[in-house]
Amino acid sequence: GKSTLFNVISGLTPPSSGAVYLHGRDMTGWPAHRIARGGLSRSFQVANVFGRLSVFDNLRCAAMRSCGLGYQWWRGLAKRSLNERARHIMARMGLHDRAQVPAGELSYAEQRALELGMVLATDPRVLLLDEPTAGMNRAESARMAGLIREECRDRTVLIVEHDMQVVFDLSDRISVMAYGELIATGEPEWIRRDEAVRRLYLGPVQQEQA
Repeated sequence: GKSTLFNVISGLTPPSSGAVYLHGRDMTGWPAHRIARGGLSRSFQVANVFGRLSVFDNLRCAAMRSCGLGYQWWRGLAKRSLNERARHIMARMGLHDRAQVPAGELSYAEQRALELGMVLATDPRVLLLDEPTAGMNRAESARMAGLIREECRDRTVLIVEHDMQVVFDLSDRISVMAYGELIATGEPEWIRRDEAVRRLYLGPVQQEQA
């Protein structure tokens, strides 16, 4: 139900009951593009990029609205602010030397970094990141966590993540679910000591360390 919750919040799935608010404004039932323009952006469990477009063009597409450009295909995309924003984000994501590579040819970790860059290119106030380190090795996960920590400062970030080290490294507040039920919510150190969380997720080694 975690990704379903993100789908409801971001407008991909209509809620069957309840309401969704963004900064005090009821956005229940809004289409996804309207919610995105309202300041909320998200990533997906599987990297969602334009595989046949270059890294640079992926970022330019994502940055168009925040740079004041609508989807008007008869206009060129040479606006300086758009290109500068794309290059800046590309550098921040460590992809500056991959600018002209089709996104579909990037490694999995690079695609996830590109997707994070596309999310940030919309200049959101709220980010939903759905398993941003899924499928990564430890070094790749640590690098992605560092990117999120550095680039998402001063923004509200909700993360669905199964790597508990990443969760504890990034979170101010954690909610833990098991079998569709919320079993604990609180600050990281409180979550570390919660018996149900330790039994279901952290295991005996982490229990001794906690």
